[in-house]
Amino acid sequence: MIKLPVLEELTIKEYGLYPGTSKHPGVRVTFKPGLTLVLGANGLGKTTLVTIMYRMLTGGHELPNMVAGREFGNRTPEARSLSRIDRRVFADRVIDDAAGATAALTFRLGRSSFRVSRSLHDLSIRSFTIDDEEQDASDTAYQAAIQDHANVPSFGDMIFLLRHLTFYFEDRRALVWDASAQRQLLRLLFLDRETAKQQASKEREIFTLDSSVRNLQYAIGREEKRAARTEKVIGSADEVRQKLQLLQGIQEDELEQLAELEEALAIVEARRQQARVNALTAEQAQESALRAVERQQLSMIRNSFPSASETARYLVGHIVANQSCLVCQSDVPGFAADLQARVLERRCVVCNSNITERTVPRQRTNRTLTKALKDLEAAETQATAAVGERDASEAEYDARVSIIAELTARTANRAVDIDNLIKRLPPSDKAVHEHRTYLSTMRAGLAADRQKLESLRDEFGMFAARINRDIASRKEEIKRAFRSFATDFLLEGCELVWAPRKGRLGETGGLVDFPAFELEMTGTDYHSAVRRSGPQQVSESQREFIDLAFRMALMQVATEGGTTMVIDAPESSLDAVFVARAADVLTRYGEPSSGNRLLITSNLVEGDLIPALLRNAGIQSSRDERVVDLLAIATPTAATEQLHEQYQEVRTRIFARARAPRD
Repeated sequence: MIKLPVLEELTIKEYGLYPGTSKHPGVRVTFKPGLTLVLGANGLGKTTLVTIMYRMLTGGHELPNMVAGREFGNRTPEARSLSRIDRRVFADRVIDDAAGATAALTFRLGRSSFRVSRSLHDLSIRSFTIDDEEQDASDTAYQAAIQDHANVPSFGDMIFLLRHLTFYFEDRRALVWDASAQRQLLRLLFLDRETAKQQASKEREIFTLDSSVRNLQYAIGREEKRAARTEKVIGSADEVRQKLQLLQGIQEDELEQLAELEEALAIVEARRQQARVNALTAEQAQESALRAVERQQLSMIRNSFPSASETARYLVGHIVANQSCLVCQSDVPGFAADLQARVLERRCVVCNSNITERTVPRQRTNRTLTKALKDLEAAETQATAAVGERDASEAEYDARVSIIAELTARTANRAVDIDNLIKRLPPSDKAVHEHRTYLSTMRAGLAADRQKLESLRDEFGMFAARINRDIASRKEEIKRAFRSFATDFLLEGCELVWAPRKGRLGETGGLVDFPAFELEMTGTDYHSAVRRSGPQQVSESQREFIDLAFRMALMQVATEGGTTMVIDAPESSLDAVFVARAADVLTRYGEPSSGNRLLITSNLVEGDLIPALLRNAGIQSSRDERVVDLLAIATPTAATEQLHEQYQEVRTRIFARARAPRD
């Protein structure tokens, strides 16, 4: 099972943005189960504090091209080293370049306690311990340990989880409406580590080869234009050239025919794959119908015996179900069939006598068994048809492959004859033909790559079908958890719908089903829930809470032993009643007994959400250790210095409202 970091303590030393107090210099925050509030004002470093926590976990590595509002796309998470400039994210905020500044974060992954210390000047690692034992202070050792203890395939996957679950950043993507990001999250959360790694590896291989095929196709087109221009300036040739041109013409025609056959083969291959899937589905339905018949037969056998005859029921049931005798271990398929017939014809399974109401208590009707047998017959008919279609498509595919192989051999032999003629050509003609040979080699390479690419896509399609079933087995848990959070947040009817999304691996090839959820929600103009296909179809506040509910649901279902969620206070455009509900849901997620940590950052504002959260958490004073008061420990801005009394008044009102009883 995946393990997400549970934050326990953050310390920051000698960083100009957070001088701390004379009694407690710097920053030291202990994250206990439940709510921790970072309270500040514009410019005091609220976002910087959260970013420091994130960078303690990720170091100088990031996922490239994480652009807000854009779908994650057809790529897998791969950690890349930040540039020297980007590593100075904290150094550039203070006058001394954070030369001596350090930060350390203590966190748990499962049962293991990690502590990592980094320089805030360039994010380099200073020290690293696991369960208080010193480790190699290098990013390589740190990343390997994170992968191992978090049970993730790569460090890039860990960064992806941090950005999409643990940290609720301002540039976050709306997960409910980003099927490609969901694909990666579901892969990491609900597949075992090795399978998740295989999926990413297979996808990368296909993406790489798809790009190579497209680049080679472009290069061939460019060379063909060059060859055409060259041939125009060559005059007429002698008898050798004429013969060569004749063979080349035949060769070009057959190469074109070969290309067309290969394109047609792709269509046949698609039909073959669909026929395979249909046959597999029909066979599974047949197997299910057979099991249903067996259950009904066994049920009727049980009803054929008096209640005290458990042994007889078991012996006869074993013969029918397994076609073997439990006493002597003999295979008795004929006797088993005879017993089945007796049950169906309402004759005694022991003596074969007709059963009457005078000799045997009234039995349940065999109507259910008859229906099950009819269902089995229909399933067998459908399976036979599907298998026949599959075999026919396999035969068609094999026949076309045979034709292509024959044509390939013929063009190869002709190429030898062409080479022998080329040796008799003038140098200029020889150079032209060498270029054509080069083109032929490129075409052959392109054909081989296309064939390999189709094979990889075929293999991945079967692989995807299996992992989709594994992930789908958890869908109801996720839907229930989401419904619980989202309904309490929004009051509207809000449901996740399991809706696998078709997508391509690369820019070519067939479509593959990938696991995904979509959203259905009621609204003022809708009498029932309707599909909301994009974030623009809900309000800004609804979008935030839908996203929060989805993240919470995924973490609740996929993890054990507590999680940490770091978010900005989402209270814009919320009315008083809505705020109270939001506070209740956030508090429920951060319930101390769950082991979850909920870190919320907020400016000093007059809204209702922060007082409600404080009240629910039992925090009554800014001196509570669960409150990180940046007005007390951060370097003041011009505004907080000149308007100090007003800020103090706002803070006093917030905590006074937190102490007041709830209406």
